[in-house]
Amino acid sequence: MPRTFNTTGPCDGARHYMLPAEARLPDLVPWVEEQLYFVLHAARQTGKTTAMRAFAARLRERGYVAVWATLEESQGRTEIGEAEPTWLLALQFAAEDSLPTDQRPAPIPPDGSVATGSQLRAMLRAWAAKVQAPIVLLLDEADVVIGPALVNLLRQLRAGFMDRGVGHFPVSVGLIGMRDLRDYLAQAKDGSQINSGSPFNIKAASLTLRNFSHADVAALYAQHTADTGQVFTPEAVARAYWWTSGQPFLVNALARDCVMERVKDRSRVITADDIDAAKEALVLARTTHLDALGQRLREPRVARVVEAVLLGDSKVPYASDDYAYTVDLGLIANDADGATIANPLYREVLARELSYEEQRNLPRPWWPWSRPDGTLDVPALVAAFIGWWRHNAAVLDERSENGYREAVPHLVFMAFLQRVVNGGGRITREYAAGRGALDILLEYAGESHVFEIKRIPARHVSREYVREAGLAQIARYLDTVGVQEGWLLIFDQRPGLCWEERLTVEDIEVGGKSVRVRGM
Repeated sequence: MPRTFNTTGPCDGARHYMLPAEARLPDLVPWVEEQLYFVLHAARQTGKTTAMRAFAARLRERGYVAVWATLEESQGRTEIGEAEPTWLLALQFAAEDSLPTDQRPAPIPPDGSVATGSQLRAMLRAWAAKVQAPIVLLLDEADVVIGPALVNLLRQLRAGFMDRGVGHFPVSVGLIGMRDLRDYLAQAKDGSQINSGSPFNIKAASLTLRNFSHADVAALYAQHTADTGQVFTPEAVARAYWWTSGQPFLVNALARDCVMERVKDRSRVITADDIDAAKEALVLARTTHLDALGQRLREPRVARVVEAVLLGDSKVPYASDDYAYTVDLGLIANDADGATIANPLYREVLARELSYEEQRNLPRPWWPWSRPDGTLDVPALVAAFIGWWRHNAAVLDERSENGYREAVPHLVFMAFLQRVVNGGGRITREYAAGRGALDILLEYAGESHVFEIKRIPARHVSREYVREAGLAQIARYLDTVGVQEGWLLIFDQRPGLCWEERLTVEDIEVGGKSVRVRGM
């Protein structure tokens, strides 16, 4: 059976193109050798399970009794009496799959001789005494355990930590999940704060799994070439890496679309244009992976962070648990300039997802937006938007309930553009913390159009200050993309102003570039 690019579940080298599973892991062997406990966290579908199953196999080759087990079946079971039996079964099933009979743990007797809430520790102690060898536990999906069940799980592991060693208790335990322990320890079921120093203060480190590098993407795609003869051009590899920043699911999803749907003829090379088309199909398909990200955007703690990034706000809550949580989810990354969306493809997905409702509610474009030669009549588009915004801004602001109230103008204008270009153009969006603006490049019928969106927030900031900053920013952006004309749209969100006070129309030249400034 030919190998494929995998987008569902753990990778299998016999069926999937894959890189060495542990190559992107930090070196975990020293943690095991020093008999330490650790947390490994990374965003979903980054290869955690594949890597940790391979790590368990390598430890078994080194003489450890190493087991990878998933705690997924305890999801939603907050009570200890419901959750604990699922942990015991998970360990038994995992041991049956990976260990010889004489190294497997014995079931806890059902006679009630071991109290609920102590059975996991009892099983691990009995197991260690039986095998008289170093046991290592790698517990996947640990962050689905919540409430009293989570606290109990960690307390049992902590109690065993004091006695760990051959014949007594597992020598090392790794908790694996999307989030760091600091987040899923944040609150107990009753809402009271838990002291993060207990019950798991014996954690030695929180580690993460890196994305693919550009070289990794090239090596992965080269496996398809070796198997089939079909080549990904260097430009296609570079484009895939640019869209994804090496996020493993996205890297595989783009390639899978290209080879399974878009370019089935193996004699034809895959180009950067094919990667771009695959990106668009992936966004429109709203796959489970991307749909899950969309659902996260509605969480208040995520919205608080993402809105600040979308607005280019300098007041990103970097020191908060909300910020750390959003980074752990893989939505936000840190670069030299501060917080930014983790990759350009997510940037596209987030913008479309957040403006999707407005796209659907907008009527079909009613103005003469297309010239006779098929190019875009941008002045007509902007004029139509300003008129529509004048009549709908107050209603949109009132019904904004998704945590992105201050970003309503940005989202609605993006929806307006998307409604026009669907099926005929491409929008590239640039936004990150500290920029103070949203840059939009609209490519349509062979022409490029640049828009910069600024806002005058409700707190006191002068119109002149925002205008001057916006002019400087759009001049730089026009230079970057090589366009001679652009639009600076300024949304005045200060309360108490009538429309005539907000509306400004100005066409000026900045650094040899033509800028059309429109305030509203």
